[in-house]
Amino acid sequence: MKSERNITTFLVTDFLSRGKRRTLSTASWLHGREWRTYAAEQIVTATLLAKIWDQLGAAAISRSPFNFFQLATVGLDGAPQLRTIVLRRCDATKGTLSFVTDMRSPKIREIRNDPRIALVGFDPAASVQLRLSGVAAITDDEAERLEMWQSLRERTLILFDAPHAPGTVLDGKGQTLQAGEPSNDEPYQRFALVTVTLSRLEWLDLSSANHVRCAFDRDGANWHGAWLAP
Repeated sequence: MKSERNITTFLVTDFLSRGKRRTLSTASWLHGREWRTYAAEQIVTATLLAKIWDQLGAAAISRSPFNFFQLATVGLDGAPQLRTIVLRRCDATKGTLSFVTDMRSPKIREIRNDPRIALVGFDPAASVQLRLSGVAAITDDEAERLEMWQSLRERTLILFDAPHAPGTVLDGKGQTLQAGEPSNDEPYQRFALVTVTLSRLEWLDLSSANHVRCAFDRDGANWHGAWLAP
């Protein structure tokens, strides 16, 4: 019993220290099995949520399977559209992710028409999938745009120097087959920083025979976790 008391007291203290600290006596903690089970579940989900944000944060600044996500938007014709984006920024406090794209890209028009988006990423080594959803917005804060622009590598910046919009039909010589003149905008004018405010995160672990799935829904500044059938 002493061993259980030491372990569980440590776990509760650790969990409560994550922004929900309050005083609990050992007696109240060991009062009943239901409370121990409830608290243990809260500890596990809180730890998992922290792990998800840690992985996203690491992916925004270093090599990771979650560097790349598949971004789904609603096309202007109502059909789903899907493409790969590179995660550039993660803010766990605000619950946001950011990526960059060409201002002339179809996804910009789609986001302006319907800002609801979904993202999915997969870590093949760990057999873990992350599904995210939220609302996207094209950042108009010049300080934020410039900060991101200056942080990008040359090989990324050169992409915004292309005269034709992404998806323009070209011939074998690189000349457009569509009506309209190439854009004469400066590369920075074509640069768009998109920030997604997440409303739901979903984690799926396929690494064992018994798959494990957990979802977190946002409620203001808080996230509420629930275990789901895989």
